Amino acid sequence: MASVEADSTTSRGGTAPIVLLDNNMIQQFLNKEVGKELQDLLKTFSDLGAELAISQVVVYEALKAIVFNNAKFKEVSNFLEKYLIRYPVSEDVLVESARVHEIYGTDEHAKSSRSGISTEDIIIATTAMMLGAYVMTCDANDFPIPFFKENNRQCVYYEVKNRRKHIIIYLLEPDNEAINAALEQLNPAQQKNSAKTRYASTAQN
Repeated sequence: MASVEADSTTSRGGTAPIVLLDNNMIQQFLNKEVGKELQDLLKTFSDLGAELAISQVVVYEALKAIVFNNAKFKEVSNFLEKYLIRYPVSEDVLVESARVHEIYGTDEHAKSSRSGISTEDIIIATTAMMLGAYVMTCDANDFPIPFFKENNRQCVYYEVKNRRKHIIIYLLEPDNEAINAALEQLNPAQQKNSAKTRYASTAQN
């Protein structure tokens, strides 16, 4: 499967670069201290015409600890509705996610950290691969080298009780060469003719 369709109720369409937000980024955007420092980031992506989006699995991640807290539930839901397109977790996505879990085991670095990567993050990673999308996250370890490469990083400073703190935001993109090489290694016969085109490329964006 080479692509995944947006939820028809939320898609704006077009060919703009797609940026998938990890759940930790939603937490940062809604954080009282950090969020106000990130408003310019939202504006920058809007000015660039980028499509901010999530895998629908992030709805579960974002709400699972607060679903019975009405105020927080409303805050998260409003943010998702206002800013983000949602891409469905279809059966195709789940099948590809199983493949991605296995290709993480073909590289020593990724294999050593695979047990610490959540199923949700594997689904986000797979959706990015299928869309040819970027991933924005505060934890690059969840999207391991060599299957993701860093496109950009930004250090954001904020204050809590007059103490200066910071977070690092990573913009990552799938590395098709590494992904397809791993797929071919695991199943050379099946991938022989399709490995080079299996996943979309962020270059088109």
